Amino acid sequence: MIYESPRYLFSGDQYLTVEIGDEMTLQANFKVIGLDLAVKQAQITGVVETFPGWRSLLLHYDSMVTRTEDLISALQKLGEQIPDVQKVPSRLIELPVKYGGRWGPDLEFIARSNGISPDEVVRIHSETIHWVGMVGFTPGSPQLMQLNPPMLLSVPKYTSPRIYTPKGTVALGGSITAIYPVVSPGGYQMMGLTPVPIYDPFQSLHIFEESPVLLRIGDRIRFVRVDEGEFDLIRQKVWEGSYQYKIKEESYSL
Repeated sequence: MIYESPRYLFSGDQYLTVEIGDEMTLQANFKVIGLDLAVKQAQITGVVETFPGWRSLLLHYDSMVTRTEDLISALQKLGEQIPDVQKVPSRLIELPVKYGGRWGPDLEFIARSNGISPDEVVRIHSETIHWVGMVGFTPGSPQLMQLNPPMLLSVPKYTSPRIYTPKGTVALGGSITAIYPVVSPGGYQMMGLTPVPIYDPFQSLHIFEESPVLLRIGDRIRFVRVDEGEFDLIRQKVWEGSYQYKIKEESYSL
């Protein structure tokens, strides 16, 4: 549920969590986005940075400049002025994916878990728009929710996390899709691989000039199925620095 009033949770000596509710829904996510925008616009004394998530907002603040009690008081006053957010800026971003094979060794398991064929899993996953409700865990890694799918794909995570997950892996855990921006351990079921980066610490491609992280909360993702030849061609363009991301600046309404 979404709480009648936010909960303020101490998260260390320089961090405060503002919890909107206990549900991972678009309604809660929109409230977090609205609060995040309001905090940034208000320029509250001592606030260094904000980290929006599915149902909460983490604030990094300078404890030498403001006390936690004063920060909470400012947030409470701000909360009274925040209107219900019904529409937010939302980029529609296309990401190519090579599904199955050595890039997606768990695709058949996902299919069996949902009682459908691997081709049907790919069709549903690639034809459904996905909502970025959170970015984090590893640098730039998004947590994606399916928007209006013909069938909600769901699968259990690994019982014991694997040690190695390739960079660019697209994977499913529960009903949440994640993209692994760097090589890391992982527990989501691997269904494919994208040849384009979503995190670039060297900011080598034009799209990363403003930030090394491509995706942000409120973005929408459309996965585009590609074959082996298209995959290799796109990867070559990334290496050459000539790849152009397909991004539309739009908005999304509840």
